[in-house]
Amino acid sequence: MGRLFEREYCVVSELMENPEHPCTFVLGGSKIADAFMMMETVLSSGAADKVLTGGLVGQILLASQGYEVGSGTLGFINHSGYGEFIEKAKPIYEKYADKIVLPVDLAQVTDGKRNEAEVGSVPADFDAMDIGSKTAANYREIIMNSKTVFANGPVGVFEKPESELGTKVLFESMAETAGYTVVGGGDSVTAAKQYGVTDKLGYICTGGGALIRFLTGEELPVVKALRHAAKAFPADC
Repeated sequence: MGRLFEREYCVVSELMENPEHPCTFVLGGSKIADAFMMMETVLSSGAADKVLTGGLVGQILLASQGYEVGSGTLGFINHSGYGEFIEKAKPIYEKYADKIVLPVDLAQVTDGKRNEAEVGSVPADFDAMDIGSKTAANYREIIMNSKTVFANGPVGVFEKPESELGTKVLFESMAETAGYTVVGGGDSVTAAKQYGVTDKLGYICTGGGALIRFLTGEELPVVKALRHAAKAFPADC
């Protein structure tokens, strides 16, 4: 393996097998199936003490618990083919309710203006595009008190100023915390660059889909091949 792969493998393996606690995972983005598989893996293994949810991941979990997230939000979830995960999310949350942190408010953008609503008081026609400011503040506090933080995926539409608050707060918090921070995934790397925090993070993973598969417990083909080669062709000592 090359030096970059070696470094990446060691960082992610340490994250999965022996992170310094409390360890917090931030899961957002739009790769829902991967996010839920990752969530189950890190919670069942004890790698993560808390999972902060945002974006579609948080919205689906809220909907699975019977909270109103708005017709616009549900329409986007169903249109994207993720409606089935509302039911699939129920047993996951029930099993790990003490470790999965849900948004307490959501934000939408109407006519170029940001509007927030607390969970439990979300209008029926709401179209969530970000976590709310109270959720962002809550997540910031958890991150600042964590020894290890891993983030995969933004928690809102960070490409637009009106809906970037959640993602901006989280990445700036990761840059400020004294804990060890790891970021992975294309959108996460883009967000880190956008907010100028790349040089303040502990490690930025270059892998995208491969990283997510590794974090779901899947053995990557290249790792399997390397293990086989090590047994088949032992080095002369």
